[in-house]
Amino acid sequence: MAAVTAGYALFSRRLATTAVSAPMVFTGFGVAIGPVGLGLLDLEHDAGPVLTLVEAALTLILFTDAMSVRRRDLRVGGFLPGRLLGIGLPLTVGVGWLLAWPLLPA
Repeated sequence: MAAVTAGYALFSRRLATTAVSAPMVFTGFGVAIGPVGLGLLDLEHDAGPVLTLVEAALTLILFTDAMSVRRRDLRVGGFLPGRLLGIGLPLTVGVGWLLAWPLLPA
C-alpha cells in the first residue's frame, strides 16, 4: 500500500491531466495484488489487518475526493447531492438490507 501511494504521489501531476484518478489507480492495484489477480494477499488466514487497511484507504480516498469539490459547483448543482443523500442513500441501504436478509440469515 505504501509503495502504491508513493508511486501515485510521484506521478500524480502527470496523471492529473488524464482521466485516470486516484481511486482508479488504487482499485487497479488492489485487484492486481488481491486473490483474483496475482494472489499476493492471502485473506484465508488473518484478514483483520488487511480489512482495516483497506477501510482506511477507502476513507482517505473518499474524503480527499470530497474536499476537491468547489463551492460554486455545490451552489449550481447542489440539488444532485441532496437527492443522492436524501433519496438514493436510504433506498440503497433498504435494498441492500432486503437482498442481504435471505442471503445472510444469521
